[in-house]
Amino acid sequence: MLFVLPFDHRATFAKELLALPYPRLSPAQKKTVSDYKRVVWEGFLKTRTKLSDPEELAILVDEEFGAYILKDATRKKISFALSVEKSGQQLFDFEYGKNFGAHITKWKPTYAKALVRYNVANKKDNQTQNRRLKILSSFCQKHGVGFMLELLMTGTGPRFKQLKQTIQEMVAARISPTVWKVEGMDTVSQWNQLRAFTDARIIVLGRGDTKKHVEKFLTVAAKSGTVQGFAVGRTVFMKPLTEYRDKKIARQTAVDRIAKNYLHFINLWERSNPNT
Repeated sequence: MLFVLPFDHRATFAKELLALPYPRLSPAQKKTVSDYKRVVWEGFLKTRTKLSDPEELAILVDEEFGAYILKDATRKKISFALSVEKSGQQLFDFEYGKNFGAHITKWKPTYAKALVRYNVANKKDNQTQNRRLKILSSFCQKHGVGFMLELLMTGTGPRFKQLKQTIQEMVAARISPTVWKVEGMDTVSQWNQLRAFTDARIIVLGRGDTKKHVEKFLTVAAKSGTVQGFAVGRTVFMKPLTEYRDKKIARQTAVDRIAKNYLHFINLWERSNPNT
């Protein structure tokens, strides 16, 4: 299993949480964002101490505000995914342009992660994105780095139908992720049908939804027996960080609550999964 705590959000931390003018931040403002990310990191580390198999846990973080965390994860030999996309873009593009590969090589992540907003009706945009993703996919294969592809469906119609078509189109474009990070499905049958289109690992994302909705998505995914974990971030950390920001709770309390929320979803998964 793979239980990812993603906190690679950049605009979300800077603009939504801290009301800072991202991307034009002063050094002091950048440090503030990084400090909040450390709170999440410490919550992750606390969760690892509660599990018999902490190797199933991984983080997803960005280089811009999470360099310290990337170094610490490397020292501790903790699996991590490194985001490579430019934040807040409608079309996928590389954060560091043609130099994206140097940044992956520098950090040697378990996975290079790309976030893609995909509308199956926008053929021209999809061709552009798929061409860029093929470059990333080929780089990861050549250099022995895992490739995590996060898909957000932005079109109309049933989510399952959109996702199925998206994966088919990407496979046809010779894009080969190690892990598909995708939105929740409504039924076990849909997850099992999706499995027929790919041999790669599939994990379900939370998309910042309510605790109740994320519990539903995770329960259905776990019951399928074919989905191999989850990536839930904002539902885990946003409320504790907001309360810490507003001085309603202490820093350590925020760390503890993040760990508690993360562990809650892990335990829910293990109770729901027929293979555990």
